[in-house]
Amino acid sequence: MSINQVSLHYPDQADTSNSEWTPLPVLQRIIGRLEQDAISYCHWKSNYHLEYALTGVEDVDVLFAPADFSRFVQILLEYDFKQADSVTNRMQPGVFHFLGNDSETGTLINIHAYTRILTGDHFLKSWALPLEDLLLSETSTVNGMRVPAKSSELIVFVFRNMIKYTTLLDLYLSTRSKGANSEEYEWLMSGLDMEDSLGKLQRFFPEVPAADFNNAVELIASGGSLAAKIRLGQRFKRSLGKYRRYGPVQQTVLTAIGVGRMAANRLARKQKHMNFLTGGKIIALVGPQATGKSTLTNALKGWLGQELAVRVIHAGKPPATWSTFLPNKVIPFVKKLLPGYTSVNIEKQAEDEDFSDFPLIFLIRKVMLAHERLRLLRSVYRQSRNGKIIISDRYPSDLVGAIDGATFKDEVIAGESSALKRFLMNRERNIYRKINSPDMVLQLSIPVDTAVIRNKTRNKEGDQTTEYVRTRHSMQLIPEFHHCPVIPFSTDRDIDEMLIEVKQEVWKRL
Repeated sequence: MSINQVSLHYPDQADTSNSEWTPLPVLQRIIGRLEQDAISYCHWKSNYHLEYALTGVEDVDVLFAPADFSRFVQILLEYDFKQADSVTNRMQPGVFHFLGNDSETGTLINIHAYTRILTGDHFLKSWALPLEDLLLSETSTVNGMRVPAKSSELIVFVFRNMIKYTTLLDLYLSTRSKGANSEEYEWLMSGLDMEDSLGKLQRFFPEVPAADFNNAVELIASGGSLAAKIRLGQRFKRSLGKYRRYGPVQQTVLTAIGVGRMAANRLARKQKHMNFLTGGKIIALVGPQATGKSTLTNALKGWLGQELAVRVIHAGKPPATWSTFLPNKVIPFVKKLLPGYTSVNIEKQAEDEDFSDFPLIFLIRKVMLAHERLRLLRSVYRQSRNGKIIISDRYPSDLVGAIDGATFKDEVIAGESSALKRFLMNRERNIYRKINSPDMVLQLSIPVDTAVIRNKTRNKEGDQTTEYVRTRHSMQLIPEFHHCPVIPFSTDRDIDEMLIEVKQEVWKRL
C-alpha cells in the first residue's frame, strides 16, 4: 500500500465478534510479569467488555494492592510507559494514568492504575468506598487477565448505580449510560451466586441492609420508577455516609467549580485529553514536496490524539498576523504586475552565489513570512511547555538557505548594495534566530520520480506542478537541525510498516 492510498481508521469498538482476537503483545508481557512476580491485582471495571481493554480500544482499569504498586510501576517503566494526567485537572488520589505504545501494532494503550477506588458523582468521585479488599479477595483469570468474582463485582455495580440517584446532575448524566448498564447487568447475573454476594455484603459492608441491596438489584432489573430509585439511592447514601470524602456544602461548591471548569473548557474547545507529567513536545515533519508529511501528520494526530492534548500546525503556511493580513491580500495583485515572478524560482536562483537581484517584494514577503512563523511557533512553544503535543508540518531549519528557514547568507547580505534590502535581509535573519528549535524532527525523503507520481494522484488543495515538485527536490541544501534529534525516514515503502516504525521512534522521545 502506498502512502497516498492510506485510509486512517480508529474504531469505536474492537472487532471481537469471533474468537480469533488476542491481547496486545505488550499487555500479554506485562500481565505475565504480574503473575511471575505474584503481584496482587485485578481488572476491576467493565469486565463484560474485557476484550476491548485487552485490544487497546478502551482503557485498562487495574486495581493493585498498595504494597505491590511500586513493583507494577517498575514493570511499566521497563516497557516504556509514561505517566500522564488530565488537562482538566481532575486528578484523583490513588488513581494514576500511564500511556504506552505497543511496538508490534502501533496501538496506544491507556492504563488507569488504582490503589484506591473513588466512585460516585461525576465530577468529584466523592465516595471513598473500601472496595479494594472486596475485589482483590477472590479473583479468576479471563483471557490472561485477573478479574474479580462476579459476586464481588455485583456489589460495586449496585453501589455505583445507587449513588447516581443522589444528585440532580448525576441523575441527568446517568440517562446517557442506560444501554451499557443493562448490558453489564445481564452479564453479571449470568451464572451469579447471589448468596455469595449477600455474604460478601455482610462481611465488607454490614451497614447496608440486605433488603436494600435486593431491592436495588430488582429495580435495576425491572427498570423501576425514577422516584423509587431516588428513594432507595437516599437510603444507600445514608448507609454509606461515613465513606464520603466531602461534606454537603463542600461537595456543592466543588461541583459548581467543576461544572464551571467544564463549561470554560468547552468554550475554549479544550478536549478531555491528558498531558505527560514530563511535559509536551514539538514534533516537526520536514521534507520536499509529496514525501508524505501531511499523511504522517494526520496519522500521528489520530494516534496521539486519542489520549493526549495535541495541536497540529503548518509552519510552512502560517496564519497571517494583524500586521501582515492586509499586505498578504495585496501581494497577489503585485505579482500579476511582475510576469515570471515566483518565490521558488528566485530561491532556486539564489543557490548561485553570484545571484544578487532580489526583488523588493520578495524581501518584504520573506520578512512577513518570518514574522508569521515566529508568532505561530512562539505560541506553540509555550503550549508545548505547558504539556501539549505539537505536530508541525514543516519547520524552519537552522541552515541558512534551506527551505523554510532564513534565506540570506552572510556573504549575500554583505554584497547587497541597497541599504533597504540589507536591512530587510538582516531583519529576516534576526527573526529566525528567535524561533525555538523543535524537540524532534522526522526528516522524510523519497525518490523524485516517485514524488512526481504521488503528487499527480493525491487529492489535495493547492497541489503544485510537476516542475515545482522537481525544483523543490533538486534544491541542494537539506534542512539541518542542530539542537534536537533528527530521525530520517524513507517514505517510499509500505505505509503500515512505516507507521509502526515512526510511532516507535516518536514514542521513545516523548
